[in-house]
Amino acid sequence: MHEIIAILEDNPGRIQAMEKRLKASFPDCSAIFFNNAPDMIAWLKGHLHECLLLSLDHDLGPSWERIGQLFDPGIGRDVVDYLITQLPQCPVILHTSNSDAEIGMEMALKEAKWHCERVIPCPSLDAMDSWDWIDSDWADTLKRLIQSRGKNSPNSIEERILEQPEQRAPHTAPASRMIIVLDDTPESAQLISDRLSEVFPGWSAGFFKNSIELMAWISRNTPQFNRLSRAKYIVILENKKQRIDRMRHHLGQMFPDESLVFFDNAPEIVSWLKIHLQKCLLISLEYNLGPNWTGYEKAFDPGNGREVVDYLATQKPQCPLIFHTSNKEAEIGMEMGLIESHWIFERVMTSKDLKWIEKTWLPLVNLLLNPISHTQLSESDIPSTHARWELFNHFALTFNGYKSWESVEECVEIGDRCAKDYQRKHILPQSFQELRTALLIARNRWRRCNMEPDDEGMSYIQAIAQRLRDKVRAQHQE
Repeated sequence: MHEIIAILEDNPGRIQAMEKRLKASFPDCSAIFFNNAPDMIAWLKGHLHECLLLSLDHDLGPSWERIGQLFDPGIGRDVVDYLITQLPQCPVILHTSNSDAEIGMEMALKEAKWHCERVIPCPSLDAMDSWDWIDSDWADTLKRLIQSRGKNSPNSIEERILEQPEQRAPHTAPASRMIIVLDDTPESAQLISDRLSEVFPGWSAGFFKNSIELMAWISRNTPQFNRLSRAKYIVILENKKQRIDRMRHHLGQMFPDESLVFFDNAPEIVSWLKIHLQKCLLISLEYNLGPNWTGYEKAFDPGNGREVVDYLATQKPQCPLIFHTSNKEAEIGMEMGLIESHWIFERVMTSKDLKWIEKTWLPLVNLLLNPISHTQLSESDIPSTHARWELFNHFALTFNGYKSWESVEECVEIGDRCAKDYQRKHILPQSFQELRTALLIARNRWRRCNMEPDDEGMSYIQAIAQRLRDKVRAQHQE
């Protein structure tokens, strides 16, 4: 009987790199690739007992035309849902960059006693489409799991897992989405665990037999709980996998202490924001989210970015917004949806290639999340008197006025008062805080109208910039 390594992967570049590595490192093994879940499940029904190892991606792209009909490739979770109905036969590698989906896959497999490990696809810094992780992390994990199995009987991995006593509480790690259960009945714990994995896929669960175990666990993990309670989120609505991978890669390097949350549809992000909006550092929204797809055997409408804007328009501003889309008309509509609010927003026009992410989107994210303090402000940060409006627009965003005044209303009120004082008496405030507030509110007013300032408006903005320049110069001379 041949031993087969079966792989679920739809990216041609990854498939080619995996085939090359398998031929070099595992010449005695057969490999079979599937680019969709239905075909792999159908094959596994007759060949699962021949498998030495399985490696599953999660995201398999949109539907495509096959034999004259629209074909849904499904997702890696579909394969997992089949596997958990079978006795464990071999180890499973989850090679996906979709961390939320991976957690759900891993929980389901482990509950069914399958041995699984994760490999995170990490492109190199030199090339986002490189497959270095396949030759390193993926190949190393593959080799270790196969060697571990080979040292024992074919079913040794399954036997080791079944023989291990379950030790939920001591090894449970805190997670940002977690349910804690206090129950001393093993049968209840298993039933609850099975039900939780169905109703809350992607959530972790901690089971404790008594209050002493629970209190000891909380004591050990208090620092982690404190960190999670202080967690701030960068939230992104985007449905294209390559964009998500690149955004996640760069943001993980630039903001390693912040939590990244990605959504590919409007209903889910709106539901999430109803609970977590106050903890958001920044929200970036795409408008186009593609056609309906099949989820839970029903047609699912992913909606569009405007639906998220319509919800945000009913809420008090909590963080800056970015609209990243190539749909100009829709983007203007999203801006108009916030015209009566005080949300701070900016646009980034996307393109078919991914260069806009590094060229425009990331610099704007960095600008919004790294404000310049008054003491760090230099003359070079302040646009010259005759600079383009775009430079004044971005400079105004280097100050988080809402946070500085600890109130959106107070910040807006002070900005409006400064504008009236200048219009009536040509008087400008004296402090850095009020000057930068005046500039921010003036910027917001023109930006919401989707217009550049007229001569009077630009004269006011230039006067603020000049006063700031004078104060910075005097500050440095001191």
